[in-house]
Amino acid sequence: MRNAAILAAFLSLWPCPSAAAQDAKAPQQKPAQAADKQAAAYNPYRAVHDVEVGKFYLKRGDLEGAIARFKEALLYKDNYAEPRLLLGQIYEKKNDQATAIRYYQEYLKILPDTAESKKVRERIARLQEKMKKDNSAPENC
Repeated sequence: MRNAAILAAFLSLWPCPSAAAQDAKAPQQKPAQAADKQAAAYNPYRAVHDVEVGKFYLKRGDLEGAIARFKEALLYKDNYAEPRLLLGQIYEKKNDQATAIRYYQEYLKILPDTAESKKVRERIARLQEKMKKDNSAPENC
């Protein structure tokens, strides 16, 4: 419990501009800076912070903001399963089955044998079945 409190205190001090502030700066970035962001260094603390901010956006109903933060977390920790699971859930809500399945499958590559993995496999099967039904449904012209 004490370690969690210390981590929370540390993360609250971590400098992280808002997504809106980052978007405002994006056009002003030089190409070299953009490439540096794509090849971000491994930083698990930043990744955890991005996931927590993404969860906040998710609770507020800002799906696009949450997606941006979860994807940013993957830049700093590429083997991070939690943002992949959350991205799968968001894309499932957005009715984008193919993207949801992709993120769920990435999650399973990282954590294949957990209690959550069984649920994720069931979600994948349900989404694949839904995709088959949607593709075989006759079009009304």
